[in-house]
Order: sequence, then structure tokens, then C-alpha cells
Amino acid sequence: MIRQATILFKLFLIKLSDMELLEAMRPDYKRCPACGATGCCKPHDEYGRDMISIEKGIRKEHEIFIQRVICDSCGATHALLPDVLIPCSSYTLRFILHVLRAYFNRNCTVDSLCGHFGIAISTLYGWKKLFKEHANLWLSALLRIYMVSIEALNYFEHIHSLPSLFFQRYGFSFLQRRHTTHCNRSP
Repeated sequence: MIRQATILFKLFLIKLSDMELLEAMRPDYKRCPACGATGCCKPHDEYGRDMISIEKGIRKEHEIFIQRVICDSCGATHALLPDVLIPCSSYTLRFILHVLRAYFNRNCTVDSLCGHFGIAISTLYGWKKLFKEHANLWLSALLRIYMVSIEALNYFEHIHSLPSLFFQRYGFSFLQRRHTTHCNRSP
């Protein structure tokens, strides 16, 4: 899988929907993650998948197509997965964070919150647990950077691609369940 950086900073202020972010994405597959060769990946195929996103506070479902590339050097194929999508999940990152924000605001009961967004209570609590684990990983990395120097922290504040960097650093995507070792969605 090749993670594609998209605009996710200021997540709740962006006027674009997740669908519009996907449509604006320009594929970037300069380096093969399997063999490390550069300039050898070319478009190969695509596959369909469901995407559950949030638009104006309402759950929206879309069918989208994910482009795959093939490496001329090693023959490996990779899906170009934008940061707005979580591997092996239909829910977008923004949808999950929107649900978690509503949960932490405590404006309604868990039952009504889950009913409004069309998710199971166990799903909500699973997201809450993952968020806590992954946020602690990311925040501890920030703390280590701060301890090194304030200049490093100032630099870090200008990085707008948290999901891509998180994936590069930890080898799994923000809010992706780690017990899933391989998620094969063949076309």
C-alpha cells in the first residue's frame, strides 16, 4: 500500500467533503514500498470499495475506486490509498474523528449518538480505544521532539500530513486496527 497525503490539517474547518478531497488528489507513486526502486511504478488496475464519510454532520455513503500500481522492478502491486481512508475500513478518518468529537462533547446519549451515525456501540468504543492508543503514540513523539528543541516543535507545527507521517513512523495507519495483518481486497 502506498499512502497518499491529502489535506487533513484543520480537519473540521475544511469546507471540502472527503469525496472532493479524493477527487482533488493527484497520485504520487515515485517509490516502490516493496523494493525501494524509484520511478518504476505505473498505473495497473483499480478496485471498488465503499466509503462512509461525513458531510454537514450527516453520514454519507459512496462507492469509490482505488487505483493500483505495479512496480516494473519487482512486480509488486500497491493500492494508492489516500490519507482520508483508513486501510481495511469503510469509514473515513474524518467520519471517525467527527463521531469521537460528538462523543467527547457528551451532548447526547451513546445510544442516540450511535443511532444518528449508524454505528454499533462496540464500534464507537473500539474507535475510542484506538484513538487513545494512537494519540498517546503521537503525543509522546511530540513530547520527545519538544524535549530536543523548541525549533523542532516549530518545524513540526508546519507539517500538514499527520496520517502519512504516522504511517511512515509506526507502520500502520492512524485509527487502523493493528490485529489485521493483511487486508487483501483483490479486484
